[in-house]
Amino acid sequence: MYKSYIFGKPSIIVTKPEITMKILMDEENLDRGMPNYMKKLVGLTTSIEEDKHIRRLTAPIKSHGLLSNAYFDCTNEVVKTSFEKWAAMEEPIKFLSEMKKSTFEVFMRMLIGGDNQVDQELFDAVFKETTCLISGVYNLPINFPGFPYYKAIKARGALANIFRKILDERRKAMIAKDYKAMPKSNIIDMLLDTHQDDNKGKGLSDEKIIRMLILFAFAGYEPVALMATKAITFLEKHPKFMQKAKDEQEDIVKKRPSSNVGLSFDEIRQMKYLSKVINETLRIASNQTVFLKDTNTPYNINGYTIPKGWKFFAVLWNIHMDPDIYVQPEEFNPSRWDDLETKPGSFLPFGMGPRVCPGSNLARLEISVILHYFLLYYRLEQVNPEIYTYPRENCLVRFKKLPV
Repeated sequence: MYKSYIFGKPSIIVTKPEITMKILMDEENLDRGMPNYMKKLVGLTTSIEEDKHIRRLTAPIKSHGLLSNAYFDCTNEVVKTSFEKWAAMEEPIKFLSEMKKSTFEVFMRMLIGGDNQVDQELFDAVFKETTCLISGVYNLPINFPGFPYYKAIKARGALANIFRKILDERRKAMIAKDYKAMPKSNIIDMLLDTHQDDNKGKGLSDEKIIRMLILFAFAGYEPVALMATKAITFLEKHPKFMQKAKDEQEDIVKKRPSSNVGLSFDEIRQMKYLSKVINETLRIASNQTVFLKDTNTPYNINGYTIPKGWKFFAVLWNIHMDPDIYVQPEEFNPSRWDDLETKPGSFLPFGMGPRVCPGSNLARLEISVILHYFLLYYRLEQVNPEIYTYPRENCLVRFKKLPV
């Protein structure tokens, strides 16, 4: 534990799994520690009860039923279409930027539902404003024209207007239908269903629903795109691991019944080695992740009393890169997971405790589908590899389809 001063508050930096676990699990004495200017943009609340209420309402997002049907089918279709489009393009693409658009399309279908492609005008508008919002969150809060934070505030207002219009249209569409009998497979329907919630009159207001939709837009697609892109670039740099992962995918295809025309959800569950590739990517790629918590009362931990109002700053680097937990931690080695038994708190790409990322299963599903098709049918050809890009995964590439 180290004393510091972060985001304008006296702070304690914690680096050990046991202490990180303690602060992530404690909902009673610790609040979310994200700075107020970030909370304002993404719509976070410190209310424990409201947070639990939202998580219960949107719990079906991580259910096996939706993952294995609606969300899997949507992801499968979007990934196949995107890869075919990229391979057909003569001009190189910015790899991470294009991957973000694909994962955003999956997110939009989850958000508003529908079997067909998302309306292009709506897609472009929400994607543009969400991109501005994310940029503002990770920049200094300078509320002056031209600065990212100023643009992000404007983008948040634009997103609120878009989502308010979608809510109004969805309600109109429900008038002529049996609302209670309608399946709730998308996020908007789940949140609108709060008006019928528990017969307790605790339905969410439109403003709260919009706030949650903006939060989902902020967190619902970019991390998936980044992790999938990093997994591909890691495998490209390590042919031995790529071949092993490809062999597994080929074995799965060979065992596929003749009646199956393509990838199925059950096959995702057979991808044992690919799961290790994803674990290793998450371990390395999330090592810059931090968890922030604020004390709402004097807090005793590890023999110290931390005053009320101080901030905890938990850094994953010290855990995911600890050589006592992971041998040669800076090396990408999926095979380390063959017999690795991680202790609680030593692998936290999605956090832990009551506020663990609710989309973790969906994220792993999306990455699995992306890697399946890439390993079997495509390869990257980087254009001008000597040119540095930030992030590196946004380099120019040609997406090459492998010969049949």
